[in-house]
Amino acid sequence: MTRTADRSWGLMVVPLLGALATQGCYQGASGSEDMPGEGGDDLPGESDGDDPDGPSGPPPAASESSPGLRLLTQREFHNAVRDLLGVSLDRELIPREALVDGHGHIAQAQGVGLDEVDRYYELGLAAAEQAVLQMQPGCDLNTPACAASVAEQLLPRIFREPGPVERTERYLSILEEPDAGESVSERLATLIATATASPHFLYRRELGDERVEGYVRWLTDYEIASRLSFLVWQSGPDEALLDAAAAGQLRDPEVRAQHLTRMLADDRARAGQVGFALDWLGTAMGGTIDDKDPEVLEGTSAELARRAEHSLERTIEDVLFDGAKTFMGLLDTDRYWVDESLAALLDLPPAGESLEARELDPLVRRGLLMHPAVLAAHTKESGASPFSVGEFIYENVLCEKIAPPLEIPEFDPGQLEGETLREQLEELTADAACQACHARIGPPGFAFLSFDPIGRHLAADGEGRPFDTSGTVPVGEGTVSFDSAAELSSALATHDNTARCVAKRLFRWTYGYFEGGDDESYVQQLQAQAISSGAELEVLLSTIVRSDPFAQVRLGG
Repeated sequence: MTRTADRSWGLMVVPLLGALATQGCYQGASGSEDMPGEGGDDLPGESDGDDPDGPSGPPPAASESSPGLRLLTQREFHNAVRDLLGVSLDRELIPREALVDGHGHIAQAQGVGLDEVDRYYELGLAAAEQAVLQMQPGCDLNTPACAASVAEQLLPRIFREPGPVERTERYLSILEEPDAGESVSERLATLIATATASPHFLYRRELGDERVEGYVRWLTDYEIASRLSFLVWQSGPDEALLDAAAAGQLRDPEVRAQHLTRMLADDRARAGQVGFALDWLGTAMGGTIDDKDPEVLEGTSAELARRAEHSLERTIEDVLFDGAKTFMGLLDTDRYWVDESLAALLDLPPAGESLEARELDPLVRRGLLMHPAVLAAHTKESGASPFSVGEFIYENVLCEKIAPPLEIPEFDPGQLEGETLREQLEELTADAACQACHARIGPPGFAFLSFDPIGRHLAADGEGRPFDTSGTVPVGEGTVSFDSAAELSSALATHDNTARCVAKRLFRWTYGYFEGGDDESYVQQLQAQAISSGAELEVLLSTIVRSDPFAQVRLGG
């Protein structure tokens, strides 16, 4: 008998799957005016009845309400399965989160349909089958008692809390169903796959229980454990965090700080913090190296995109954990980790097949804005892309907002013959109406004219003319002047507005929503810490983790 790799088995065993794991239910949970039921295992958005102790009057605006439920991102699902089962999935097969204004962690934009549930189940089944083969529990997995013992130990970690007895019994009943597999060990794999495709795994629950005041509640200790683990590791909590939650310790900021220190020393923190850095650098906002035109990719390896991604992630780890240990340092690092193909592409000293650290030429390249994987995300398939690069720097790196143009002029590259591309574009955008935007995105974009869409540095344009990469860009109440992209990146790496942007984006990453009026003082405190520390990784995370809002949720919007 062969099991079908679809959601039918999960739906039969866990009837809530189809109802909860859909976008409509999820949006209802975050957008309903009803407060979620207290305690028990209520569906998000449902209530046990009237809440006589609840606040009166209208709820706060949606932008000032925490999301309540948060769908796991692609990396979070990958890391959580890896840490639970010891199996690494192909991350590209996992559904990718939606982006909102360049942010991948805004909860209200996320949701799953039945097709995605199918995919989660298929991925979970493949991982579970491999994991069961590797298990050595000290008993025979083909006996119901042994399989049940393994499942009872695993389910609280899958669901990130013990949960009600009835739920555990529902899952254990899979071990007795012939349709779940020919052997007990196959049924155990089905049980695990069903659990990892369930809403209790796919969604991080941040609903709280005990009311603080108004619409603010304390998160449960298990919800705090999950928030902490996904912030630091982009993965579920380990046994130590779950034990602390069971003991009711995680509302204590000092206990949370102790766990933060312990978790940052774990290698999982490296991959976890890479996720935020990539979100800030906007690598998911556009295409990849594989999307570039053939003439751009001529002479490069077919594995260049994958190798560039690994290079970028390893370099981020190097900066955050071995080097400057600040997010600002990502814009000013003087070395990349490269292999032989990337070293040749970037004119760096030769490297081997594995990634090795290589010093950059400071006159050409500085920081990660010039890394091939970053440039590829913000450039066209071929040719120069100064305005899209400039917009990325102004909006993502500095958190400035630029209104869209009222009218985009048509551009014929031949209409201003004899002039450089920069001269043509500056002439086309010289009108005062255009300058409101282009005075901000033009200069930083022109700084990158000497780089092609995959990061090669070019000495001159197609006519042999040197690029003019100098400029001045307004930042905050002042300006930043530079002669090259390397100088611009170094200047931004020490600018207060860059530090403020890191803090603002880290708030949104942590809590899953855009800050509102009630968050203003908290965000300002975080920004002050970012400025004074150079956006030091541990300082910012400690400031967040020790704060009361980290252990709370505001619902009702």
